[in-house]
Amino acid sequence: MLLNPPKKRRMSCRLLPCLMLLIATLSSSGFTVMAKRMDISSRLTKPLYIAVSTGDCDYEDVVVKRKKGVPSLTGWYMNQIEKHEIATKCISTGILAVVGDVCAQGIGEYLVSGNPFANSLDKRRMMAMFCDGALCTGPLLHFAYELYEKVYPIYDKDGKRRFVPTLSHVLFDNFIMIVAYISFMMFSTALVEGRYKSIAHEFAHDLIPNIKTSYKASAMGLMWLQLISFYWLPMKLRVLAVNFIDIIWVVVMSFVTHLHRH
Repeated sequence: MLLNPPKKRRMSCRLLPCLMLLIATLSSSGFTVMAKRMDISSRLTKPLYIAVSTGDCDYEDVVVKRKKGVPSLTGWYMNQIEKHEIATKCISTGILAVVGDVCAQGIGEYLVSGNPFANSLDKRRMMAMFCDGALCTGPLLHFAYELYEKVYPIYDKDGKRRFVPTLSHVLFDNFIMIVAYISFMMFSTALVEGRYKSIAHEFAHDLIPNIKTSYKASAMGLMWLQLISFYWLPMKLRVLAVNFIDIIWVVVMSFVTHLHRH
């Protein structure tokens, strides 16, 4: 059963990203998705509602309620977000970083031998990527997105979305903050993989090329997917959305980061 929002507040969300639709389909029709927007400055505004399956959406703090006895990955995830927001975002970031790295390792093997499964996976490298996602990138994304929203909110005082702030968030994230994301990835993965002696050499020779590669990946499509997710999704779901989008980014960056380590 879906809650119907007041008519005057209904908004069409036909352009919701495929990612959100995928997440929505993981839940059954017995779910009610409710969302209440809360201004970062602790100024509460009127509650609105989300009905993802019908295309009606708006609002920030998301709570998923489900009918008794009906399992849901979406419901479980949203409950964890409510109870342990930062920890949930960090662990999910780490897990999806491992997914991207496994793909990157398969691509590397394919380019060398023509068989992506020619050798076993590098488990230490996978652990390094998980640590980077859970301990570095995940927390950084959480606090960076909160800062973006505090400095230049996407929603105005009337609760309406604004495109220019959204675009500003995405551009700053992809072309300024990306330097921090890549630096943390190179440093943390080198430490966990036991390559701490080569950190200075890698930063001197690989940091700028890695940043340029990231810029190209963003401009070729990842940035635009992030723009859609930032515009339509509540803030608590943006880290998860970016994690899914960034599986491709992690594939690229993990591949180029480890290219000269072997």
